[in-house]
Formats: sequence, structure tokens, C-alpha cells
Amino acid sequence: MKRIVNALGKLTCRKMACAVFVLYATTAAALPAQTFTTLYSFCSQSGCADGGYPLAGLVQATNGDLYGTTSKGGANCAPDGCGTIFKISPGGTLTTLHSFDGADGAYPLAGLVQATNGDLYGTTEVGGANCQTPLTTAVGRSSKSPQVAH
Repeated sequence: MKRIVNALGKLTCRKMACAVFVLYATTAAALPAQTFTTLYSFCSQSGCADGGYPLAGLVQATNGDLYGTTSKGGANCAPDGCGTIFKISPGGTLTTLHSFDGADGAYPLAGLVQATNGDLYGTTEVGGANCQTPLTTAVGRSSKSPQVAH
């Protein structure tokens, strides 16, 4: 590798760009083909009770499951829903951990993060008694109800 770096340093910018491209293309060609699999299609339940519009990325927790949020859908806030927190197994089994109702938060637009204690934390766009204040939500991996932390 050191020899390659030294050789690249002696090239002109144009030749260096070509060499980097060839190195990149060779590396990409050597990788096996990737297969994408749909684990779950949201809004497949009546009234989107399973959530809809998963805008944020997923976090893979230390237990191997994937956790995330949907910005709409869920069992509350008809007709569009206030969003959900969900868990999905690598095999595609979805578990809705919580459906927001406005008072405990609504419209989680960002993903979750896992703390060192294993709990997951996230935020909602609005929430609280007057539905005006962004809230921070904590959900234990085994819990079905998040705790609101202000």
C-alpha cells in the first residue's frame, strides 16, 4: 500500500485521478453482487396503524434488531397519525413499540440513538400538553411505552 501511495504522489493531477479511478473500478469489480431485500412495507395495516413515512435511518441495537421511527401513522391522531417507534427483526418481523398521541409527542422526524445502557433515545417535532414543544423520548429495548424526558 505504501508503494502505491508513493507512486501516486509522483503523478500529475490528471494521471492521479485516472489511477484512483482505475483502483476504485478494480475494487468495485472485485466485490460480489449485492442483493437488496425489502424487510417490511409500511402502511400495510388498516389506517396505517403500523406507521407511515419512515423518514429517518435505522439504528441496529446491540441485540441485533433494527429500531426506527415513522413520522406519521400509528393508532392515534386520526386521520394521518402522529407517528410510531418500531422494532424490526433482520428477518422482517415488525413490532410497533409505541404510537404517539400528541400529548407524549408527535411526528418523530429523526432516528433513534442507543445509549451505553442499551436504552434508545429520540425526539419528536412537537408534543406535550399543548402540542407545541419538541420532546425527547426514551424507550427501553424491552419496553412498549416510551418515557418522556424533558
